[in-house]
Amino acid sequence: MKNSFEQAFKHGDVTLILRNVASDPAMWIVDVYRKGLIGKKKKGSYWFSSREDAEEFVSNYSGKN
Repeated sequence: MKNSFEQAFKHGDVTLILRNVASDPAMWIVDVYRKGLIGKKKKGSYWFSSREDAEEFVSNYSGKN
């Protein structure tokens, strides 16, 4: 199983990437990136034990974190 990457949300200068790592398929990770002057900067990483929880986080993300 390869790493599964999926762009879940993009709004203005914020991009959330939902991913699943092959080494631990039970964990779902949401990475938050902000567009800066020189490319993207990773602002945070949130870990979830189910895809549904990760998708709920993405859909409710306000960008204030």
